[in-house]
Amino acid sequence: MLILSDFTETSHVQNTLFTPGFSFITHKTLVELLQIKPGMFDGDPVVLPLPSDAPPELPRIILQDKTGSLKLEVAPLRINFHRIKINEDDKVNIHDSMLLAADILKDYLDKSGAKCGRIATVLKRFSLKDDPSIEIANHFCKEKFLRMPFDRPASFELHARKRYIFSESFEVNSWVRIKSGNVQYPSVPSLPIVLVEQDINTISEVMEVKQYTGEEISSFFRLIFAEFNDILQLYFPKNKGDCHDC
Repeated sequence: MLILSDFTETSHVQNTLFTPGFSFITHKTLVELLQIKPGMFDGDPVVLPLPSDAPPELPRIILQDKTGSLKLEVAPLRINFHRIKINEDDKVNIHDSMLLAADILKDYLDKSGAKCGRIATVLKRFSLKDDPSIEIANHFCKEKFLRMPFDRPASFELHARKRYIFSESFEVNSWVRIKSGNVQYPSVPSLPIVLVEQDINTISEVMEVKQYTGEEISSFFRLIFAEFNDILQLYFPKNKGDCHDC
């Protein structure tokens, strides 16, 4: 049986602001980006020579640190800040990553003059399991389905979405994706995992007219980690004794 404390490893945190209507000029934006957290993104910047009619969500500029654990992707429509687990010993502090993302993304808005019409966060956590597909099937499926057709799945996925008001201020979509997979780092072989991907994003329907303030952006990223944990506990109890019907 899977429990909440199984998911102690975080592989990826992505924080995103959407900036509809922004007049994006690549060289001007690059200069502004290099003024944000000087020295943090110490890898070579990447500027992609995309045509003017390329989709506005495709990054034109990518900044990252030399280790590859921090990455900033900037497009006319959106800016993504990534914190990526790069090796077995790299421990991703989700709370710290959220606060850092808020600082960097708000600084970008201030320097560029872009307006935020939508906010999103994606969080990926995993648990090492010898047979992750069976673990997921055993956790979520009735016994008769475990006999067949889910008696020997090579892979297994579960998707769910809800739409609700978060923190009395944000109308959001909340996705949960639970699936079998593998993780691999330079010093270790590929290992089987149960992967949980959570995605909470404000709705797209009002993106063109909505403008989130810096205070609202900070509030979203400050509170969202607890929301992720509350949701995950609906799928996986804190301990085996909490699941009376399992």
